[in-house]
Amino acid sequence: MFVSPIITSNQYIGYKPQNRGLSYPNLAPLSKDMVCFTGGKKDMNKEDLCKIDKNTARKIEADARQSYLYLGKKLHSIFDDLVRPATGKGSLSNPIESITGRIKDANSIREKAATRNLASEQDIKREITDIVGARIVLADTSREAVDKVIRRLTEAVNNNEIKITEIENYRPEPDIDEEGNIIKTYDYASAKALKELKMACDDKSESSIKKVDEDVPSGYMAIHLLVQLPNGFTGEIQIIGNEVERLKDVEDMCFKVKNGKHLKSEYKPVEKMLSPLANKSDEILRKEYSIYTRQAYVFQREIEMYEPYNSRNKTKQDFLHIPEYLPEQLDFNNVYKKMQECKGAN
Repeated sequence: MFVSPIITSNQYIGYKPQNRGLSYPNLAPLSKDMVCFTGGKKDMNKEDLCKIDKNTARKIEADARQSYLYLGKKLHSIFDDLVRPATGKGSLSNPIESITGRIKDANSIREKAATRNLASEQDIKREITDIVGARIVLADTSREAVDKVIRRLTEAVNNNEIKITEIENYRPEPDIDEEGNIIKTYDYASAKALKELKMACDDKSESSIKKVDEDVPSGYMAIHLLVQLPNGFTGEIQIIGNEVERLKDVEDMCFKVKNGKHLKSEYKPVEKMLSPLANKSDEILRKEYSIYTRQAYVFQREIEMYEPYNSRNKTKQDFLHIPEYLPEQLDFNNVYKKMQECKGAN
């Protein structure tokens, strides 16, 4: 896994690949490949499941790096003046905290290809949409600020700077009253701004692009954009609030264990800590933990909405604490602390 700064100030720092991650899932899986910026690995016990060899996978990775650099250049061009400065003078009122990027390495590409039964380089580039990805982290998640970011993308589409092939607007299920009326929603952008973006994309495409508005039971919220890149790749851009991102990096570990996947070797203590979630026969625990997860995401979103992140020196709040009737070790705060201990030990 790597998190490589694409833009952290008014100066383009550029992409510098390090290690890579896997897919970006949630406790309630979404319908598309999701870029993940935290570590993890999948089991692949049978080498013969891979229908592409290592050399082909390495070539795909090399091609992906070119597309990765291209995406970084485009995002720099589009958003440079909207990103808060890392140091020195500059406006902390800009809506974007940072932009990061990643690519899958050859081993991850082979593993994903095996799960999809993909046998050719062309199929892999077309079907796996998270080989190249970027994440736009929002410091200001007010509707006005997010719409400004979306409209900047609309301008870029109109100016042929970027080609978006799909828009995915993920949010928690809305809050409703006893009569079934919606009383609160958690979308980042307005329906109008997203509609304008889709219309611009439609005008630049041979046919109408797909737009998904999905209420996610797990509470995950972000805007995902699939974009056309060089060398035949489709990449993904995520737009997500800084507080929701903090929880996502922790919750991703929980998801992997809950779904029978192993974490990286340095996170084995975390995997052991989360082992109760791997027990598929404990349906009550798994259901109640999903409810806790949704509430925790909403809690992070509330922080974003009502306590704007105006300074990097702001003290981070705890995540929502787990109900007393669930194992304390599964509390996101405790999982986060264990993750930090593992990072410090390596």
